[in-house]
Amino acid sequence: MVMEMRERIVVARTSGRADTAEQGSRLYDALCNALARRDVIVELDFQSITTATSSFANLAFVQLLTRWPLAELKHRLRVVNSTRQINEMIKSRLEREGNSGKAVA
Repeated sequence: MVMEMRERIVVARTSGRADTAEQGSRLYDALCNALARRDVIVELDFQSITTATSSFANLAFVQLLTRWPLAELKHRLRVVNSTRQINEMIKSRLEREGNSGKAVA
C-alpha cells in the first residue's frame, strides 16, 4: 500500500487574499511546487478568506490543467475551511476548462 503524504497550503499566508490575478499566480506557484511531488495530496486551506474572484481562480487553478489532467487534480486537491462561493468558483472554473479540452489563463 502506498502512503500518501499531505501538504497544507494556507491561502492567506501564500497569497494574502483571493481577489486578484496576481494573488492567484502566487497560489499557482505554490500548488505547482506541491503537486510536482507525485505522492502528495494538497490541502488548500481558505481559513479567514470568504470569497474568490474568477481572476484569482483562473490564475490559481485553470493553469494547472496545462500540467495535470482534471481527474488527477480532483484526486489530489482538497479544499478545506472554505465557503460555498469559493468551492463553486473553483469547481466551475476547473470543470468548464477541463471539460473543454483547453486551459486558458
